[in-house]
Amino acid sequence: MKRSLFYIVVLSCLLASCKPNTPRPTPQVQQFDYGRVIRYGAFYAEGGLENNVYELDIYSPGLKLNWQGYIEGSGYNLCFSDVFTLPTDSVLQEGVTYQADSTGRADSFLPGKDYEGNINGAYLLDITDGKINAITLFKNGTFVLTNHGDTTDITFELVTTSNTVYKASFHAPLYYKKQK
Repeated sequence: MKRSLFYIVVLSCLLASCKPNTPRPTPQVQQFDYGRVIRYGAFYAEGGLENNVYELDIYSPGLKLNWQGYIEGSGYNLCFSDVFTLPTDSVLQEGVTYQADSTGRADSFLPGKDYEGNINGAYLLDITDGKINAITLFKNGTFVLTNHGDTTDITFELVTTSNTVYKASFHAPLYYKKQK
């Protein structure tokens, strides 16, 4: 009996000392300083949507991509998996207000969705030591970009699925890549 009680006490102490991997509170205003855009062209043309599709992927200080393209460090990654422009556009357009919309119309981006564990659309990853702590989906919002020589400024005002307004900005070169 004493031995069982001893094991129960030891196990209880061990469980009590374990800390869950809790995400940091999502900041209400966030700065990002590295970004890339991948151009997919008329990715959904077979479905009748001729607009160009881009992925906009930006990173806060503390995060970087290694030579294999994997995220390292701790910080936040703001991603828009599908941003739509006119078929004649070869880059994201300056001065345009891109708005969340699920139709794929020009000058829009897909709202964040969780398709049974596959995240798509607009979302924020909270990353610590290269591992995802939390994912915040954005159901609505806008962003606008302006160019100043080699530097791009983007202002974001996004609404989470819990109706919290999230504001962020980007100020750095934006690197474009065409997906084959």
